[in-house]
Amino acid sequence: MSQRPDRLRHFFCVLCAARMSHARVWTLLPALLMAGCASLPLEMGGFGGSTAPQTVAGLTYEEIQQLGALRGTCAHLQDMRRQGRRVDATEMTERLLPACEQMIESAREKARQEREEAERREIAVFMAREWAVVEAQVAQRRSREREWREAEQQRQEAELLRAQLAQAEEKQAERRAALAERIRTTTIYDKLSEYEDKPVAHSIGQPSQTTLKTFLACVELAYPNKGYRISQSGRTLTIIAREAQLPRGDLPIEMRFNENPQYWRMTYLMVADIEARQDADRFVLSQNLVAQSCPQEGGLF
Repeated sequence: MSQRPDRLRHFFCVLCAARMSHARVWTLLPALLMAGCASLPLEMGGFGGSTAPQTVAGLTYEEIQQLGALRGTCAHLQDMRRQGRRVDATEMTERLLPACEQMIESAREKARQEREEAERREIAVFMAREWAVVEAQVAQRRSREREWREAEQQRQEAELLRAQLAQAEEKQAERRAALAERIRTTTIYDKLSEYEDKPVAHSIGQPSQTTLKTFLACVELAYPNKGYRISQSGRTLTIIAREAQLPRGDLPIEMRFNENPQYWRMTYLMVADIEARQDADRFVLSQNLVAQSCPQEGGLF
């Protein structure tokens, strides 16, 4: 009978521990029965100690999180608050709360510095904008003064430019007329009089703005020769310039054109021993042949 009060005391301690965690009763029961309530942890619910406060330094945990300080000790206090865990009052007041308050103060100081830096930047931007307005106004006044002083000079320069352009256009027209006359007096232009003067094409369905006679005349002007051999077989027109005065000597230039309803398509071009086998190659070589004697024709291919 003398052991019954001790057993009742142990049983009461187990029931108290069950208030914190029902699942832990079966784990703690043997130890409690042997050692009594003295072996129970201090952080269990229902025992002495302090719980984490609802606010720290006047801020809720949500406000601490918004401030950016909910980490470390402050996060630990929030977890204790949510779980209802307790800790020694001295530990709470002398270590946990001061540490969290220090983190909050540091976060507040950082936020204050960021606000001040933002204000300084805003002031700097404002001053720069205002100064830019002043500079723009000064520049505008100076520009108006220059415009007023230079108005007469600009008008005179414009008159001179118009006169120069008119003179240049007149000379260009004279050069074009002279070139057209030289083209009409070439040998090939006369020999092809019975052929329809349609545009030259290097690809199917893509005629240029340069006609057959003009192209061949420009080649003759650039590289005079000692006569032509011209033949036609069906729709194929073959033209050979004999002993053309090429940079490598007096050598032939042979060309073939296939007649289409709207154009003459070049299908063969050989200059001396250089044969252009592809449409693109014939296009480039054709441009080179007329670039010097008829620049405007070379640019039209």
